[in-house]
Amino acid sequence: MLSDKSEAKVTEKEVRAMVSLLGDRSLRIRNRVAVSLEKNLNEFAPLLEDLRDQADDPLIRERLTLLILLGANTNPSDHWRILLDNMAFSLRDGMAAISLMDSEEQVTRLELLEQINNLSDEWMETLTPSMTQEDKVNSLMDFLFVSGRFKGNSEDYYSLDNCYLHRILKKGKGLPVTLCLIAVMLAEEASLPLYGIGLPLHFIAGHFRGSNGICFYDCFDSGREVTPEECVNYLHSRGIFFHPQLLSPCDNDAILQRVLVNIKHIAQRKGLHNQLESIEELYKVENPEIY
Repeated sequence: MLSDKSEAKVTEKEVRAMVSLLGDRSLRIRNRVAVSLEKNLNEFAPLLEDLRDQADDPLIRERLTLLILLGANTNPSDHWRILLDNMAFSLRDGMAAISLMDSEEQVTRLELLEQINNLSDEWMETLTPSMTQEDKVNSLMDFLFVSGRFKGNSEDYYSLDNCYLHRILKKGKGLPVTLCLIAVMLAEEASLPLYGIGLPLHFIAGHFRGSNGICFYDCFDSGREVTPEECVNYLHSRGIFFHPQLLSPCDNDAILQRVLVNIKHIAQRKGLHNQLESIEELYKVENPEIY
């Protein structure tokens, strides 16, 4: 049921079973089921709406509502509004909404979600039951960055190729924040406490290990492990006073806002007026009283 390889027609019974799995504890299962349901949204929209209204589990109702609304709409501003209204800024949904702004290399929401799922599946197939959380995080860094699959694009830093997730997945290069969020998304599916940390002028990942402290990783620099002292020295070298709060984890909204800021700066730098207009439309959704 979780495989998207078969194109066999989905039955009503299977749709009902998939809807029940939207309440599963496993994020990975929920993500795969959501894509399968969204693929069949046109055919089963009335049934899905009925199942949403009949669901006893409030989480299933919320997830099904979001799926129906996002799957039936291709406008990035509308997607942003839906996510805001439902207070549901997952990195996957947020980056899908942002990617819909790309007028040069277009991608659908479903195409992007499937690409993320496939990448996650490929990595998780390498994991073994004997691995500790630390082993799994190191495996993730190896899979994504040490292998060279994804690299920091220092040669062409100010390129939209580094900002839109579908372009990054295709070309393998990105900015600190976009490379980091790929690692965070995959870690979430494996229930690993890996978070984005928004340093001024840089972005790193932090693996929170409870009483064993925190390990920091620079995804822009081949997933290299960095020490807190290196973070402090980095900030001091740029004239920034260090405060421990700077090493606190970012929430999803903060990460997505950082991506939007990067897109805006690059668009301004290169005179990309269509991209600037798209960004402004998203900002209008968030702050209508200002516009």
